[in-house]
Amino acid sequence: MEVMRRRRSPCSGRRRRSTTTAVAVGRRVRELRRLVPGAAAMPADRLLVRTADYIAQLRARVELLKALSELCVPREGHGHGAADGHAP
Repeated sequence: MEVMRRRRSPCSGRRRRSTTTAVAVGRRVRELRRLVPGAAAMPADRLLVRTADYIAQLRARVELLKALSELCVPREGHGHGAADGHAP
């Protein structure tokens, strides 16, 4: 007995894929809204620009903290200086 297979429309896979992609994008947008301060009610296009700005701010903070930590923590091989409260 021969089984008749239903022929798929060329668009059927695309629709499912686009729906899956839309769900994934929506999930990521919600996650960005949760992570980026002040972005809870922002449209998605502005959210992406705000996210880029926020990443730049975070990078600048990291660089500042690195620089400050180098001032506070003596580097190996340089001994202790007056800045850390110990006599040379």
